[in-house]
Amino acid sequence: MTKPLHHSRTTLEGRKLGAQFAQVADEECRTLAEKHDEPDERCLSCAFRAGTVPNGCPQTQLDVAKAVFENVPFMCHAHQDAGGSHATICHGWFALRRVVDRRVATMGLQLPPTPYEFSPPD
Repeated sequence: MTKPLHHSRTTLEGRKLGAQFAQVADEECRTLAEKHDEPDERCLSCAFRAGTVPNGCPQTQLDVAKAVFENVPFMCHAHQDAGGSHATICHGWFALRRVVDRRVATMGLQLPPTPYEFSPPD
């Protein structure tokens, strides 16, 4: 997959943040596949997959961070029902929430809410 270096919605900062989330998602999806026989169901343009436009878009990555840290379901944009509504939870979000949930449980962390709102829909 080629990196969206010149797409108008990506930035260097967005790609850096996205790469960190993608790395954690990659590792957890690998664990889910190996230990729980659960396939990696992230779509090809997943915000949690390195090199995609959503993965390099700062607006999307801030929404990703808010959704993960505040445990707000992040819906897959690629899987929509007949009415155009997002029908499934993003598998990348699910993977990161597993990591956060383990760390909260083992370290006793409390994640404060992010100091910003979700971005408006396009």
